[in-house]
Amino acid sequence: MAFYNFTPNRLLYENAKLQSLASKTFAVLFFFFFQFYVSYSQNQTTADSSKSEDKNSHYNKIENLLKLDEEKSNTLFKENQISRERAELFDAISKNIQKADLTLKTGIDYKGFTSELDYAIKLKKTAIDGIIKNKNDFQTLRNITVTSIMLKELQTRLEIQLTKIKKNRTELSEIQGIIDSLSIKKSLFTLPKDSVRKALYYERYSQMNTDVGLLNKRFKDALDSISKLQIIGSRFKYDLQSDIIETDNIRKNEFQNLLNSDGEIFNANEGNTTFREAFFYSLTKVAIILLFFITNHFNAIILMLLAASCLILYLFFLKSKFIKEGLYNNIKLSKQIFVHPVSCAILIVFTLFNFLFIFPPFAFTSIIWFACIIALTIVNKEHFCEKEKFVWKIYVLLILLGLYDNNILIHSVTEVFLILFIAFASAVFSIYNLKKNKEILNPFFKYSLIVMIICEIGSIVFILLDQNYNLGKLLMINGIITILMYYLFTNTYRLIVDILKYSNFLKESNEGKPQELNEQEIIHYGPIINVLFVIGWLISIVKNSYFFHAIIDPIIGFFNEPRTIGDINYSYQSIIVFFFIIIISVLIAKIVSFLTSSSSNSSNNDRKNRFGSWILLVQISIFSIGISLAFISAGIPVDRLTIIISALGVGIGFGLQTLVNNLVSGLIIAFEKPVSINDTIEVGGQTVKMKSIGIRSSVVATFDGADVIIPNGDLLSQHLTNWTLSNYKKRTDISIGVAYGTNLENVKDLLNEILSSHSLVLQTPEPIIWITEFKANSIDIVVKYWVSNINVANDVKSDLIISIDKVFRDNNIEIPFPQQDIHIIHSNSTDSEKK
Repeated sequence: MAFYNFTPNRLLYENAKLQSLASKTFAVLFFFFFQFYVSYSQNQTTADSSKSEDKNSHYNKIENLLKLDEEKSNTLFKENQISRERAELFDAISKNIQKADLTLKTGIDYKGFTSELDYAIKLKKTAIDGIIKNKNDFQTLRNITVTSIMLKELQTRLEIQLTKIKKNRTELSEIQGIIDSLSIKKSLFTLPKDSVRKALYYERYSQMNTDVGLLNKRFKDALDSISKLQIIGSRFKYDLQSDIIETDNIRKNEFQNLLNSDGEIFNANEGNTTFREAFFYSLTKVAIILLFFITNHFNAIILMLLAASCLILYLFFLKSKFIKEGLYNNIKLSKQIFVHPVSCAILIVFTLFNFLFIFPPFAFTSIIWFACIIALTIVNKEHFCEKEKFVWKIYVLLILLGLYDNNILIHSVTEVFLILFIAFASAVFSIYNLKKNKEILNPFFKYSLIVMIICEIGSIVFILLDQNYNLGKLLMINGIITILMYYLFTNTYRLIVDILKYSNFLKESNEGKPQELNEQEIIHYGPIINVLFVIGWLISIVKNSYFFHAIIDPIIGFFNEPRTIGDINYSYQSIIVFFFIIIISVLIAKIVSFLTSSSSNSSNNDRKNRFGSWILLVQISIFSIGISLAFISAGIPVDRLTIIISALGVGIGFGLQTLVNNLVSGLIIAFEKPVSINDTIEVGGQTVKMKSIGIRSSVVATFDGADVIIPNGDLLSQHLTNWTLSNYKKRTDISIGVAYGTNLENVKDLLNEILSSHSLVLQTPEPIIWITEFKANSIDIVVKYWVSNINVANDVKSDLIISIDKVFRDNNIEIPFPQQDIHIIHSNSTDSEKK
């Protein structure tokens, strides 16, 4: 029992010992492997750390290399940029040096300005001699007036020269400022790093610096010379202004003392001027002032001649249109504007333009009037009767003598007798006309003669009784001017009315509105015309007087005075010029449209209009040029156009889409030309004729006589049938019905004969006759044929229907009318019988 118990315990002990030994062995092995792992991990970490340090060192080297490259690139970029800037600066300086050299060589005419200034000083001495210096004992209004105008023209000429000098100074100063600003740029003073490039750059810089230095010296000399010229010119301008003021004061005193006697004007003392001396003195002075006036107002004179040329061309075109329309030979009244277009144009333009020149010398006015007298003589060669021709010739002689005498500037006894002769002859001849030539007198002529007689008698009275030379001469020339103005005003007005009425007649004829051509010459003088005649006469007789200058000068100054609204500078004159050019542009555009239109009565009506919708492009071009000239002439800056266009863009966005659509559609019509003037089209189911194509809308004429205005956008947005786009041919058809049993071959032969016999039915393409179908009451036939012009299509159709009806009746061919059989059915209703 005990042995049994011991043995199991021993076994347990052995097992425990073995387990303890295994645990210790496992612990030792675990510790060993743990130490090995830790050591390996440490070694691996050290290796990784070493590798990481090597990699970081490599990256740092790369980063340092990139930084060095970046610095090199930036340095190279800056050097290249500076090099480019230097090259551009050298080029800019070189160009401005060349520009300055050309300006210095050609822009400033020192010698010309100096010589002209010396010439002006001599002319000033000539002008004031006897008026301000070396005063004559006897002053004449004409000499004082001419002196005043001459001094003002000299002042105008001097201001033009001073403006040129100032402009030259401004140009030189601007160029000098540009070169100076370029010469101080920092890039010019930065040297290249390369030694070779340094040498080349310094050589170029030295040459540029030398050129700039020489140019600055020339600039200094030029600007000093300009300053000297400006000082001399300003001093002379001040002297001129002083002389003008003194001369005007003398004129004022003479006009205020106009009723006072001038002394013994009939005494030929030794110190008095002879008529020959007075003539050559006056001729010299008048020639000088005339030359200066033409030079200073050359643009206005060219404009006058251009207006006359345009009117001549218009009259030639108007005559050509009357001939083409077959109307010229029907004119039984005056054809002066057609027979003498050049003389008519000169008379109209010169008479009207004479009022547009501000304070012209009387010599220039005399030349204008002389040209008008010649033109009037030619124009009325067939219009005047023999008695009127005689009266006109006498008055022409007296007018020429008066104009000649009024250009004599200083007093002589011979001239006094010449004044008396002209005044006496004019008064006597005018009285004779009032008494003996009543049949040629009209109210205007009668009143003009009365005014002339009063002036001439007053001239004689003041010269003989009061010995008042100035007032006597003034009254004499005013009487002469009165009768001259009568002839110029009445004939100019009559010719203008002729042009307007004949143009209006042709316009109405183009639109198919018949008028009586021979009623066009009836001229009416209304109250407004009478007032205008009187105003024109008053201006003509007082134009060179001191009081007229005193009234007009403030008005001109008021309109020319510069004004400011915000940063906008303007004057009333610029506004008037702006709208005047716009109105002229519109007028020219309408005239071009009128001259290129064709009449419905024209013999060439079957021909396609040569211009068509191209007229619209011409009108748009005229408007564009006119608007540009208006802005330029009015002095409106171009940047204002940008503001206007921007405002228009806003307006288009808010509500002008329709208007812009119509404008653009007008341009499309002009370029694509889907329709032209005089085309026959269908719009809205109605056949109409294209009358005019405008910028925004077009006008079509119905065959009932109405004018319909269609916006261009509507014209293109709908289906448009144009019968005359490519040609005027039109195919028309006639539908006919014949009775059953009719010989159809015979009907076709008869219809072919009718179609071939009509002169307006084209045989090529050949007419077609179709038997179309059997109807309830007839056999239907369709006749199709072509006509050469759509305008005669309805007339031809009417003729053919009449001929077909006649031929069918002659050949017993029945054209049946619709018939219908009615069958009445009787039915017995039991219900009705019961009732």
